[in-house]
Amino acid sequence: MSTSGAGAGVAIALVVMLSFLPLNHSQENLVEQTCQKVTYPDLCVSALRSDGRSSGGDVKGLAAIMINLVKVNGSDILGDVNKLIPKASDEVSKKCLGLCRDGFGGALNRMIPEAMAKLESGAKHEAMLVMIDVGETAIDCDSCFTNERFGPSIGPPPFTDKDHVYFYLATTARDIIGIS
Repeated sequence: MSTSGAGAGVAIALVVMLSFLPLNHSQENLVEQTCQKVTYPDLCVSALRSDGRSSGGDVKGLAAIMINLVKVNGSDILGDVNKLIPKASDEVSKKCLGLCRDGFGGALNRMIPEAMAKLESGAKHEAMLVMIDVGETAIDCDSCFTNERFGPSIGPPPFTDKDHVYFYLATTARDIIGIS
């Protein structure tokens, strides 16, 4: 009797677990289907799968997750910039790091919250435009070091790889907003 009771318990547990598979599979398909439509599909899939919230919701929710990932990445870059500012020894580095600090600070404190608010209100086109500006923050920062804006080129900043990822994430967020 206890064996059949245990067997029934296992069967019930199996049925309960299997009932969740279509939802998880469909959500995984939502991530895959959405990311196939963006500029950087591999980054999209990897980034969204790294966030547990992507397993539920809709495309608009995926856009919000991606915007949040841009914010996290930008905060990390801003932390790097703030650590480098006191160590900067030449005028070009000081000016470029100041430009980067101001750009990422503006993106984090004003533009990203604005994009999120526009997404939530259904103003998709406006949210997409803001995310373009957010992505350009990284381009402006990175190119400052190499375009002789403030003096001779000193090469890319030490966080240039992070700048690129930030730009790709912002572009992906823009693309997903357009799909939502």
